[in-house]
Amino acid sequence: MTYFVVIGIAVLLVVAALAAYLRKKNPSKKSYILPGTILTVVSFVLAGVSFFTESGWDAMGYGILFVFVAVASVIGTLIGKSFGNDNRFS
Repeated sequence: MTYFVVIGIAVLLVVAALAAYLRKKNPSKKSYILPGTILTVVSFVLAGVSFFTESGWDAMGYGILFVFVAVASVIGTLIGKSFGNDNRFS
């Protein structure tokens, strides 16, 4: 379980940094949602693939891991958007 939390926090920080960078680079475009959206879609696709290709507990472990990654990427996108709006650091 510790690995899931560490991976979730790492994904959250990376996606938040990318979203904040994209938000500051192009404030008029909605490109800040790209990292989180791409990672969430890839995560759910891999969870579905692992469900059909792995067996038993392995599939469940991968499914939980990919759900953690998907949730962390959504939260990271929201955090990155809020930091990208902040003009104090520009």
